[in-house]
Amino acid sequence: MLRAIIIFSAALSFLVSCSDNSEFNEKFRYSPEFISPGDEVKVMYNSDSTLLAGVDEIKCIAYLYNDKLINTVDVSLTQSGSVYSGKIKTTNETLGILLKFLAVDGLDNNDKIGYLIPLSDSDGNKIAGSTGGYAGAINRWGAYYLDLDRDKEKALKLFTEEFKANPQVKADFLQSYFEAVYTVKLDEREKIITTELQAIENNDEQTEKTYQLLAEWYSKLDNEQKANFYAKTIEEKYPKNEYLQEKLYLEYRAVKNVNKKIKLLDQFEIDFPESKYIKTMYDLIANSYRDTRDYDKALEFLQKNKNKVSPYRFYIITKRMLEENSDLDIALQIVRIGEERNLLEVDNPSVEKPDYLSKSEWIAEREYELGLNQFVYGKILYKTEKRFEALPILKEAVRLTKRKDGEINELYSKALVETGNFNTALDEIAAFIKTGNSTVRMKDYLQEAYINENGTTQGFEAFTAKFENVAKEKLIGKLKNEIILEPAPQFSLVDLEGKNVSLSNYKGKIVIVDFWATWCGPCLASFPGMKKAVEKYQDNENVKFLFINSWERVEDKKANAEEFVIKNDYPFHVLLDDKNEVIEKFRVSGIPTKFIVDGNSNIRFRSVGFQGTDDQLVEELSLMISMVDEF
Repeated sequence: MLRAIIIFSAALSFLVSCSDNSEFNEKFRYSPEFISPGDEVKVMYNSDSTLLAGVDEIKCIAYLYNDKLINTVDVSLTQSGSVYSGKIKTTNETLGILLKFLAVDGLDNNDKIGYLIPLSDSDGNKIAGSTGGYAGAINRWGAYYLDLDRDKEKALKLFTEEFKANPQVKADFLQSYFEAVYTVKLDEREKIITTELQAIENNDEQTEKTYQLLAEWYSKLDNEQKANFYAKTIEEKYPKNEYLQEKLYLEYRAVKNVNKKIKLLDQFEIDFPESKYIKTMYDLIANSYRDTRDYDKALEFLQKNKNKVSPYRFYIITKRMLEENSDLDIALQIVRIGEERNLLEVDNPSVEKPDYLSKSEWIAEREYELGLNQFVYGKILYKTEKRFEALPILKEAVRLTKRKDGEINELYSKALVETGNFNTALDEIAAFIKTGNSTVRMKDYLQEAYINENGTTQGFEAFTAKFENVAKEKLIGKLKNEIILEPAPQFSLVDLEGKNVSLSNYKGKIVIVDFWATWCGPCLASFPGMKKAVEKYQDNENVKFLFINSWERVEDKKANAEEFVIKNDYPFHVLLDDKNEVIEKFRVSGIPTKFIVDGNSNIRFRSVGFQGTDDQLVEELSLMISMVDEF
């Protein structure tokens, strides 16, 4: 007799019998009841009671996993009213599936635990490794790709359940299990992990994977004698091992001299011609020329290695050149090479689809990078008084970035007005404002277009108010859906002046906690906006900002953070999370991540990443603070 399938403790309310769409009133279900590796599964989703209620177009993306993420696929959906259905073909290696449903401005990931489909064996029992695979997802990769709650305590509990029920699969999950233990069991972690490592050592049959695990985790536990022994063993037995590649790559990153970098890369490419690190190593050489402002050498390097650096690199170099008002002729040459490379990448990608992206996401990512390149291309033309040439290129940049980048939208709007396309400017800028993808300056361009079309400013404020109100209501609605109520982890850290600062010091106040690192591009991009926000609230005693420096990769973290803040003249109260313990307590999966904490030490908002403009960041933070203040 088939045993009932065991649903995870975070379980979803699944009904698994077949029915017509007209009878389907639940949020989600799948069929058949028991799904084995290789089977096809049907999923049904009712948007009525979800964050996506009333949305016209909904997509579904499925993540197939075993002990790691195997593949990400788009699920083709058919719609009947508010009910969407689709089919997913599993592989023989699949142990489980996680799904998310999304629209243009919304995501439903089942309250950050994912829509989960565990697979079964031929007797209907949940297949060995399925629970462990889900634990691995909430431990790490699910947070990145599905925006799941990165819950290491829950992951550890699920790993324990898995190992008790299926001890034979334990070896497959030890890396992820150790990560969870290391974060959750602070007092016992050394003993627990060492016991497991010793068990591996006592096994007569070692593999490349076990040697790598031993080297990595003995190093993590500061047992350098054993770590060095196993690193040397790997070097002797498996000279192409990824552990060694990573070790050499990290040493390469620390090298400052660009000529030495080039020599090391030449040898690395000979030794590891298929390494995943090669492209990044080429990028770092291009960055070295950028950082030393040696743009002649950068151009020469990019011309010679245009297919070896990442397509994104051309944008990064020329963006810096524009910021510094460097040689625009060289910048134009670089961006044209970038256009050629990015166009080729969109039409004929040089690498296989990453496991973590679906086909549609992969296409969108490549188009977005082309859009960024075309933006700086158009900006260079604009700066050299070639506005009419720049306009179609900027229009394409807006299209490729899905009309969501405020900086790109702003320059396109400016170009429309200054080339006399006033009617188009009215339509386009109004649409940008309505969708919340505008900047403050764009209202000035809208007014200029309005005056040229109407001959007067009369009626302009009423004209714009309807678009601005739509945008504000949309943002408020979005934030209302994102409100949470979770106790904030308590912490005490040292600031740059050596003073101990605790979250409890700010009881009764609204605190914005911003996790960041000096190497993090999106963090740095967000800081001009964060500076505006800090200055806006500098006289408000009820609002405080704490910038927690974490995940740094340097020896002297205090000096590194201090130098950065002074150099950029940022009025930030910086705390040092040297051991990365506070960032783990907050379950951060990527930086920058901001938490808005209320006066009762509850997290009310969580904001991950940065995409947009300084003005958008300040407006969104201000609305969050205002909403928290009303609670």
